[in-house]
Amino acid sequence: MATVQTSSRGVMRLFEYKIIDTDKNVELRLNALGANGWQVVGVTTKKQLLLSPAQAIILMREVIPVD
Repeated sequence: MATVQTSSRGVMRLFEYKIIDTDKNVELRLNALGANGWQVVGVTTKKQLLLSPAQAIILMREVIPVD
């Protein structure tokens, strides 16, 4: 999992990224992750990323800081 900070119009936003492998239980895992705010932002169909499996799903969610 990676964390990225972005700035838009002076507002800092923090995002987390996660890569999961496509396996037998991928639908259950996606449902559980979706319930926790994760959204699918990409899918790899071959070895496209250095650290990802050949077929993977890329997810992200915004981290909202608690004050």
